[in-house]
Amino acid sequence: MAVKDPSAQKFMGMSLLPRGQHVTTPEKHIATTDFPDMAGMNRELEDFLVKKAAERLQQEGKQSFSKSVKIHHVDAWDIPAAQFIDERAKAFFREITGFKTSVVDLSWANIYHKGDYIMPHAHSRSQGSVVYVVSMGDEDRQDPMSGKFLISDPRLPLCCQADGTYMSNSYVPDFKAGSMIVFPSSIVHMVTPYRGERPRITLAWNINEAELPPRSKEESIGIPPHPGKAGMKLIS
Repeated sequence: MAVKDPSAQKFMGMSLLPRGQHVTTPEKHIATTDFPDMAGMNRELEDFLVKKAAERLQQEGKQSFSKSVKIHHVDAWDIPAAQFIDERAKAFFREITGFKTSVVDLSWANIYHKGDYIMPHAHSRSQGSVVYVVSMGDEDRQDPMSGKFLISDPRLPLCCQADGTYMSNSYVPDFKAGSMIVFPSSIVHMVTPYRGERPRITLAWNINEAELPPRSKEESIGIPPHPGKAGMKLIS
């Protein structure tokens, strides 16, 4: 499929969903696309996030290989690339779901270093999740599955291609810098151990059609308070 009429969706003078943007839908409610216009913004995002991740590691140390370094609240980062990709992710969510509104419940960056991975999981408090690739880092010729995003869910025909009755395979989208995917947040997904030397960097959003009530104390563990959108100063 292709985006039909994105002319009204612009931000910073750029189309959020360029006319004719090709979108692949391997399964209902799952869609992937590539944005070749993001090279310069990806460099800005990578420089910003590598620095932030180094600061976080210096402050807190390495917690676990089963967790990437996370930098939360994309819309709070005071760089143009973050503001643009945040709006683009919401626009892609609306395009695929058909919703007229998009409210981000949580957003963050994942910075993977050598050995990092994410266990199979799904997301609560959201209807759809979006992942965007800033950098795939280094390829590993000895391990072609290094740092791969996988959807592995026995409820999906996409993952039950042998005879449709059991999970026989995972779905591995062909990601590269500039790739974006949207999928139902309840779908089980993961990231395989990353073997490269350069950081592998992705951004993620959990999005709803309407705003949810604030998180409980338990739901807020590990999530820093939102400092306010970039360019806006909180009054204390």
